[in-house]
Amino acid sequence: MRSTNIKLSLILAVGLACLGPAVTAQAEITMKLLIVNPSETEVKEFRIRSPLPPEVKPEHVLDADGLKVEYDSQAATYFLVGTVTLKPKESMTRKVVLDDVWVIPSYRVKSTRHEIDDITRKLVDTPYAEQGRVLASAIERNLATIEGNQEQPFLNPQQHISRYRDDLKTLQLVESDLVSLRQLMVMAALRPSSSPAVLPDVGADHAATHERGSLSILATWRLIFIVLGLLGFVSLSFFLVWQRQLKQQLAKQALREDEHGPDTNGHDQPPVSTDAVPPTTPSRLSDSPFTPLPGRNQPTTPRSS
Repeated sequence: MRSTNIKLSLILAVGLACLGPAVTAQAEITMKLLIVNPSETEVKEFRIRSPLPPEVKPEHVLDADGLKVEYDSQAATYFLVGTVTLKPKESMTRKVVLDDVWVIPSYRVKSTRHEIDDITRKLVDTPYAEQGRVLASAIERNLATIEGNQEQPFLNPQQHISRYRDDLKTLQLVESDLVSLRQLMVMAALRPSSSPAVLPDVGADHAATHERGSLSILATWRLIFIVLGLLGFVSLSFFLVWQRQLKQQLAKQALREDEHGPDTNGHDQPPVSTDAVPPTTPSRLSDSPFTPLPGRNQPTTPRSS
């Protein structure tokens, strides 16, 4: 028997399949892994390594069908791993039962509706009542969309998971509008008789929210260009000041050189007279070859008595 590791995409046909109404009522989904031995003569051992959906954690795996759940830190994903031995042309299916985590709990929708009703009642007879009504209507439409998707019949797991991920994005829009509605309630409590504050234009659908995001991005880029313009102005000012000081320093140095005049070595020296000096000649002290000096060896003249 020979152990063989082949790429998962070549030996595994991975799919999700519903086991029928009974399993759907129990909020379970079955993930099927098909392993096939393509050889006609050899018995082979295959290594199974199949990633789980990112929403699934080990506690959501109700039945691994003999496989193990391991975490890959590099891929940041849980995998189903194991080995299976197949005879020539033999195939095998592993059925992994998962808890249906692709459902938005109904209590989240109910609690959001309750909060909206409470806030809109507090905004009655305030300058913010109209803005609160627009926000509440937008939230209610998104909540109705989520409820409609969750109540749709279970056709296949792929569509079920896709609808769940779309509902998560819609739920994020609901949370964003809910934050704006809470801000209106706070402003109404602080300034009940003042004029309504100018808030960003709220939309009823995803397009309006995207427009608000585009405006924020435009304002950010404007601020960036203003800062860059100020930095360029300051840099240009420093350059002009430095250039003016350099010209003044060069002018002073040229003026000093014109007053004193540099020597060959580049240093100032006092001027040297170039008038001819007459040659000196030795003077004769006497006509004799030499003049005797008074001293000890000079002959004395005898006196006459």
